[in-house]
Amino acid sequence: MKSLKNILLGVGCALALAAFVEGAATTTQTITMQVNSICVLAVTGNPSTLIVSAPASGGQTPSNPSSNTTYAQYTSTVPASQTRLLTAAWGSSDSAPAGCSLKLSATPSGGTNQGTTAGQVTLSSTAQNIVTAIKSCATGTAATNGAQLTYTLSVDTLTSLIAGDSHTATVTLTLTDAA
Repeated sequence: MKSLKNILLGVGCALALAAFVEGAATTTQTITMQVNSICVLAVTGNPSTLIVSAPASGGQTPSNPSSNTTYAQYTSTVPASQTRLLTAAWGSSDSAPAGCSLKLSATPSGGTNQGTTAGQVTLSSTAQNIVTAIKSCATGTAATNGAQLTYTLSVDTLTSLIAGDSHTATVTLTLTDAA
């Protein structure tokens, strides 16, 4: 008798489940997805002061001070056949101290999508490429992520140096579509 109850209970549950399944319905939705063009740029602060100091020994040329403590960080999405550039320029009234030039190089460290360094450029008021061939990427936001920026104050004409000559320049970095 007990097993007959168990069998009937099992059959009843199966019939209830079958009725539930037969009562099920489905529907669909259409979802549109899109990736927008993204072009966002930041820097990790300002480089340290570049100071032309005395060489180790008399008769030597002063060294070219440099600072490589800042990074350009960017997020970029581009079509498959397009790339971006990172350019640098300073203001039209900016200049380096007499006898010197300010040079900049940017070295991406996160793989080929973050671009290729254009090498060291001498800054001027004309925008110059410092990183080329930037594809879809995100460099990261940690202190040492992105393209490392190395500023160098190059002593070009020693006889033109003037003690106490001090200049401040505002360098503008721009992330833009490649032509």
